[in-house]
Amino acid sequence: MIGAMLGNASPTPFDLRFSLFGIPVRVHPLFWLLPVLLGRNLGDLNAILLLVMCVFVSVLVHELGHALTTRYFGWRPEIVLYLFGGYASFVPTWGYTTLRAITILLAGPGAGFMLYGATWCIRWLVIHFRLVPADGAQLRLLDFFFDQMLFINLWWGVFNLLPIYPLDGGRISRELLTHFRRHDGLKISLILSILVAGALAGYSLSERNTFNAMMCASLAFESFQHLQGDRYR
Repeated sequence: MIGAMLGNASPTPFDLRFSLFGIPVRVHPLFWLLPVLLGRNLGDLNAILLLVMCVFVSVLVHELGHALTTRYFGWRPEIVLYLFGGYASFVPTWGYTTLRAITILLAGPGAGFMLYGATWCIRWLVIHFRLVPADGAQLRLLDFFFDQMLFINLWWGVFNLLPIYPLDGGRISRELLTHFRRHDGLKISLILSILVAGALAGYSLSERNTFNAMMCASLAFESFQHLQGDRYR
């Protein structure tokens, strides 16, 4: 679950739908907004299309990690790619435990790290055996493709493991804290999420990275809203 930052994605007539390994996949139109925003300053249509492909493949592999692990435990998953990421939804009909929940959550970043390793090996083979096109423009695009795949599947995975809700790391911290501290674990996990996301927003702002600052600030605010709701309950 890289994203689902803005809640569940309602179906639209413009969704792209297909099945992968028997798992239904739905791509919401807003999913394509993220790679377009990231590539807005590239100035090269081919590079933008490559970035769209890198984000799509990386997020899909991440969610497949969640979904395949979910199916292994006997539940039926569905993948939705949405704004700023996606999620793999399922209804645990039986046998739901904290350990299984954490295993499913770790499987997403784990799949991304495996894709990072595979990309690194392919890049090494291409360079070592000189399996590269002769044209300079094609070489630059190939380098761009490998750089983006490596960056996304390493650093997005690391970011996703931070204890910020609703990222995987935030969900893991919630599972652990509510398991060991049933009376206040949820509150502690939300406070931790606010502190970490707020600190990252401040750091990003100091580095003049407006996009990351706004994203982290929105995550901190979402956790704050959940915290307020929990207090009222």
